[in-house]
Amino acid sequence: GAVELVRQEPFEVHRVYLDDDGTFPNNRACPLLLYRGVWRGRSRREGEAALVGSGWTSPWAWGVFPYHHYHSNAWEALLCVGGEAEVQFGGPAGPALITETGDLLLIPPGVAHKQLRASADFVLLGSYPNETPDADTVRGAPDEAQRKNIAACPLPATDPLFGADAAPWGDTGIAALF
Repeated sequence: GAVELVRQEPFEVHRVYLDDDGTFPNNRACPLLLYRGVWRGRSRREGEAALVGSGWTSPWAWGVFPYHHYHSNAWEALLCVGGEAEVQFGGPAGPALITETGDLLLIPPGVAHKQLRASADFVLLGSYPNETPDADTVRGAPDEAQRKNIAACPLPATDPLFGADAAPWGDTGIAALF
């Protein structure tokens, strides 16, 4: 997948476009977003409060599954509040990105992800938009219902950290980000 730097100030924002690889559908219409260092210097508790206050579910705290998987019916926000890890996106041939304390990953429905390695202190806060709180976990090729879920899954109503007032979603969808 192509990694594109879209913004540098006040933090870097990267877009990663991922095509269907024959097994994992990924999501060509909506890129994976990486907000690099957006939460640096803030606590886990502040991260939990920001996600919930921005209209996202109460987060779980853990890492990423050590196998390729995706969610067909929800976006997923992963806020790194400790350590660092290398996470692969898009399937076995997809790019591996380093995420570290302060980074936020915003993963569209259908985008495969797998943790390759992590530091002993690696912790993510994982959360889903309140409008799609019950994320499924799919490990292989999607069936017809899962493909329909991916296509029908709405953009999040709010940014997971900045809420509705600073949400980057424009009328043209995620492509209008920044």
